[in-house]
This record gives sequence, C-alpha cells and structure tokens, in this order.
Amino acid sequence: MSTEIKNRLTQIHSFIDEAFDAKKTASYKLLLQIGMNDIQVAVHDNQKNKYIALEQYKVVSTSNFETLDDLYDSLLKDSKLTGHKFQSVACIIVNNLSTLIPNVLFEEDRKKMYLDFNASLEGNEIIVVDEIKSLEAKNIFAFPLSLKTKMNASYTNIQYHHHSSILIDTLVANNKNQTGKKLYVHIQSTHFETLVIDGKKLVFYNTFNYHTPEDFIYYLMFACEQLQLNPEKIETLLLGELEKTAIVYTLANKYIRNIKFEERSGDSDYSYQLQTLPKHSYFTLFNSHSS
Repeated sequence: MSTEIKNRLTQIHSFIDEAFDAKKTASYKLLLQIGMNDIQVAVHDNQKNKYIALEQYKVVSTSNFETLDDLYDSLLKDSKLTGHKFQSVACIIVNNLSTLIPNVLFEEDRKKMYLDFNASLEGNEIIVVDEIKSLEAKNIFAFPLSLKTKMNASYTNIQYHHHSSILIDTLVANNKNQTGKKLYVHIQSTHFETLVIDGKKLVFYNTFNYHTPEDFIYYLMFACEQLQLNPEKIETLLLGELEKTAIVYTLANKYIRNIKFEERSGDSDYSYQLQTLPKHSYFTLFNSHSS
C-alpha cells in the first residue's frame, strides 16, 4: 500500500469498550459507513442489543468515490474492529447518487433509468435498491462495483444501504403519530441534508454541499423560502456530527428561532464510553443496526 493512500486516512476517534471480545464477534454486527469525507465503524452486540465500539476516520484529498476502495484496504489494516468474522455486516454508503421512487411506480428493470434522471453515472457502479418502509417507497442508489467486490471478499452476509434511506426511514417513523411540519437538518463536514416532515409524510428532501458556514446558512434559508417555512415558527431539529460551539450552529441559532437537537433512536443501549458522545451525533450509523 502506498504512503500516499495511507496518509489520506486518519483515525480521529476510537471508543472500544472492554466488553468487546474478539472471540465473540460471531454474535456481533459490524457497521461500516463509507463516504468521501469520513469512514465510520461501529460494532453492535446483538445478544445484549448494545453498541460496544466506534471508530471514525477522516478522509482527506479524495475527490472521487472510486478511490475509496483503496482506502478500504488501509482501513482493514489499521482498524482494531474490522479484522474479524461477524454475524452480519451493514455497509452504509454516503454519496449523492440516489433517488426516491414510490412503490407504485417502481419497476425493477428500470432502476438504472430512474437513477440516471438525478445522477451522473460513469458505468462502473452497481445499482442497489433500498426499501423505505415508512414511505412505501424505494431508494435507488449506486456505488463503485470495485468497493463491493472488496467488501464481499472480506465478509459474508453483507447488506448495503444508502445513508439517506436510514435518515428518512428513521425520522418519518419517529413522526408517524405526530402532526405539524418539522424541519430536520442533518449536518456533516461538507454537506447537509434537509428534510421537511409533516406527520408521516415526507414533504421535502434534498442534499446541499457547502464550503463555509455562510454557504450553509444561505442554502438552509433558501430552502425555507422556497418551501414557505417561517424561520420564526418552524420547529427545527439538528442532528449529525455538529458541536454546539460550531459556527454553523451559531448561525442557525441566529436565523431560526425554534431550534434544538434531535436525539438518535433509543432502540439500542450504548457502552459507557459511547454514552459520552452527543446524542444527536452518528445518527445514521447508530440507527442502521436494524436495517
């Protein structure tokens, strides 16, 4: 492995509970969330229904999702979690190659055509379909076939999901017994997802890339304007890898009055080390164990 590849992957967090036992991984689930800005790894103890480990790696100088299969080799070498046999594995893909189609309109042999309307495919991808149960819809997404080939060589019983599937399905399901519109903002280092949910209906979903905090607030306020959402009144919930000291939070708090953090699902327990993490962080990773 070249030094250039290795230097593009840097571990920034590692939380491994003493309960993690390499001899018991056959009863664990491994969760890998792979994107162009970071790679997140978690281990879920299925018997105890508890998350017992987390690693996060920062990816630098990667402009092409195709190169992530090389970084995956580095991850397997450096991670203390990935080099074991697991009961099951979930691979969560973070990219902008996805589109939603209602079940009544979906035809399996036309999935590439649906995706071509909203994404630029290079022809070396595999196309996968997620079921979004809370919407009665499909999420069609793509990622490099080379990455899937390497994943399949490392593990058996792998399920592939798009991060937006988990985000949408979880939030819509959480709102099914509620009324009134809510604005959700899932914030990452270089992009954020905006969702407007009214009861059990998804009104709006989109992804915005941003380079500066000013970009972030511009796109967020633009979405509010286009959707006719009053920033003085709309209930707004933030989630993702966001600190309260971040400038984007300060700006959001300045322009939107009714704002708070959304907590991830309470379906699983967390080891004491992971309980120190903000409850709005790692939302898609920690909500993917049941996918």
